[in-house]
Amino acid sequence: MPARQRGSTVRRGKTWAARYRDAEGVQRLRGGFGSKTDARAWLDSRVDDVEALRRGDVAALRRRSLPTLAELVDEFTAQHVAEPSTIASLEFRLRYALEGPKLDGNAGWRDVTIDRLNATEIGAWRKALPGRSAFGIHKCLRQVLHYAVRAKLIDENPAALVPNPEPKRVEVKTFTIDELELAAAELSPTFRAVPVFAALTGLRPCEWMALERADVDRQAGVVTVRRTVVEGVVKPYGKTERSLRAVPLPARAAQALDEHPTRLDTRVLFPGARGAPQALSPWRHREWNPALRAAGLEHRSVYALRHTYASLSIAAGVSLFELSRLMGTSPAMLDKTYGHLLPDALDRARSALDVFIANAAEAAEGGG
Repeated sequence: MPARQRGSTVRRGKTWAARYRDAEGVQRLRGGFGSKTDARAWLDSRVDDVEALRRGDVAALRRRSLPTLAELVDEFTAQHVAEPSTIASLEFRLRYALEGPKLDGNAGWRDVTIDRLNATEIGAWRKALPGRSAFGIHKCLRQVLHYAVRAKLIDENPAALVPNPEPKRVEVKTFTIDELELAAAELSPTFRAVPVFAALTGLRPCEWMALERADVDRQAGVVTVRRTVVEGVVKPYGKTERSLRAVPLPARAAQALDEHPTRLDTRVLFPGARGAPQALSPWRHREWNPALRAAGLEHRSVYALRHTYASLSIAAGVSLFELSRLMGTSPAMLDKTYGHLLPDALDRARSALDVFIANAAEAAEGGG
């Protein structure tokens, strides 16, 4: 690699000019500087750029014109691979960083270059965020600034220096079987089987909405989860995804499907008016919320059906490992969400091991 050039400054009448060679070795001249100092400062900057290009260090050039936080957010979301609903949620949360904790344009960093963000200001911003949303909002900002670190735009992530404690766990709201029946009675006939079916299979709303009749094997007592609905668009699960799975179909859930009207113009198990799968948001407003009100039940989200499945399974003695496979999630996530429902887990594990060891000992003695 050639030695680093210095370039030169020359006086041209009443002004100064700077001369250097670009990355291809072509001589360049820039004049019109009011002083030799100005010419040298500009020249040093250009020489640094040339050296960075010769090294292939594009990041060094980018650091010379760092983006604002708004520009970084646009760049990050444009390259981030995720479902449209996830991107929309990410963009909404990042508005708190761009527009301020109250989304009023005050105390936001929209036009601030990312090198000017610091942990002290981010800490004060974190305290002013809405209580239960603060953890997720801060996490999104940290994610974006981590991208800037990986792109070598900044050396350190200032958001990672600020503590981001998770909110205290709230009680998971579930349904009793009687409440499921009450809610079902208030739904349209097309969706009357949903409360019992969803609460006894543990499927996510986006999963049971995408089910087709062929996914339900009545003889084997199994429901196969193959696809999901994202904003009304059906997407298949990949072969290696945890969510691609088979779950048992309990007798009561099968009974609910037996009473479920079948439409011959669509393969979808719970179709909308035109036969296609429903999108969650309009279904929630048109069917779910009115049904709960009509049944005189306390409001609970549609996801409470999935929570009901988890709580019933844990009460029945299903282990978190088994349950994680049935629900298409990780044991760690289940433990975080439902671990408090396992107060007697140690006793059950101890008793199970004692019985197993005792039976093994008896079998060994009998064989001897």
